Amino acid sequence: MLRSLGSERGTVLATTMILMALMTGAGLATYAYVDSQTSESGRQRVRETSFNVGEGLLGSQVFILSRNWPGTAADPYPSDCSTGTSAEKCPDAASLVAAFGGPDVAKGVTWQTRVLDNRMDNPRLASLPNDATARCAAASRATPSYYDDASMMSSPVVTYDQNTDCRMWVRAQAVIDGRRRTFVGLVRVDQVTEQFPRNTVTAGKVATGNSGNKTLIDTDGDPPVAQPGVVAVRCPEAQGDDCVDTGKDEQISPNLVQYSYPSPTALAPDALERLRERAISLGTYHQSYSGCSQTIAGPLVFIENANIDCTANNRFNAPPAQPGMLIIGRGTMEFGGTSEFYGLIHHANLDNLDDWLIQTSGTGLIKGSVSVDGPGGVFINASQENLVYDPAVFARVVSYGNAGIIQNTWREIVPAPGV
Repeated sequence: MLRSLGSERGTVLATTMILMALMTGAGLATYAYVDSQTSESGRQRVRETSFNVGEGLLGSQVFILSRNWPGTAADPYPSDCSTGTSAEKCPDAASLVAAFGGPDVAKGVTWQTRVLDNRMDNPRLASLPNDATARCAAASRATPSYYDDASMMSSPVVTYDQNTDCRMWVRAQAVIDGRRRTFVGLVRVDQVTEQFPRNTVTAGKVATGNSGNKTLIDTDGDPPVAQPGVVAVRCPEAQGDDCVDTGKDEQISPNLVQYSYPSPTALAPDALERLRERAISLGTYHQSYSGCSQTIAGPLVFIENANIDCTANNRFNAPPAQPGMLIIGRGTMEFGGTSEFYGLIHHANLDNLDDWLIQTSGTGLIKGSVSVDGPGGVFINASQENLVYDPAVFARVVSYGNAGIIQNTWREIVPAPGV
């Protein structure tokens, strides 16, 4: 018995070694699997973080675009907003990235955003009207083309709305720990028709400088319209000639006068600011202007300080062109001679003066509507019809609203090689 117990013969030891080897192998395999899953989880987290940062950059650039639409070559976006950029029209990436936080962001983020004109759509836009307001409205119904990164990023890169269709591509890219995510979206800025009184004249007071039996202010239009535009004044009827001073009643024909007009302004302050911003985008905003030239013609012109004196033979926005809109912040305008203006003239009277801020004379003609805010007045010193109502001009009181990504154009892309 003792000899058997001390014997080294048998299979137990070998079996034990085999079991230990199998257990060790299974443990190592489990460890390797867990390590692989942990690494994959880390990579997935980095991909999600770069996704979130890239999407955040895209949204930030779209927001900036909605506040500052690049309507002309004089007001483009930077060719490249990227890491280290602090331009006004670029996202504040430092704050945006810091908001995400986490260990992945701490490794460092490389980013880039670009605003690009949708030049691939140009063949589809060839039939649209040239007028900026009408073109933008018509383009909103056009089907956008598919984004092609190689084509869009090739030179020359156009970073303003060159084809004036109120649509731009935004491209955003974020790279974290070598994981790159790139997104694009086609952004459209909406046009907003601002509320404006549909009157022939809206002013603090009105006067004429002619005593003849002739029509100087035609509230019926030519040709006559279904609903004539009244002459609306803010002064009360009790003020008599200090409110509406005409040589004969028929000088306003039909004689439709509304006294004590309740609104001190034709445009709300926020609407006036939106129109100012659109004029800046269109490149038709002027801090000051004197004289008389085609500078005052166009879909929307905004002049902060004006000294306009048109007493020669000038035509502005003459049919068949679209009517225009001229906004004056401060200053005066005299329109006479044989000049003609087709559109809406609005004086914001930001100094709240009670002077005659818009005057006509001679055979000058304004076809559309005239308004002066506050107590300021309109003086018609004419030898024939100087002001003819046309309700078509109110369609030009258009500003830019919000900009947003067009449905089904947002997507993640594989960047073109070398981009």
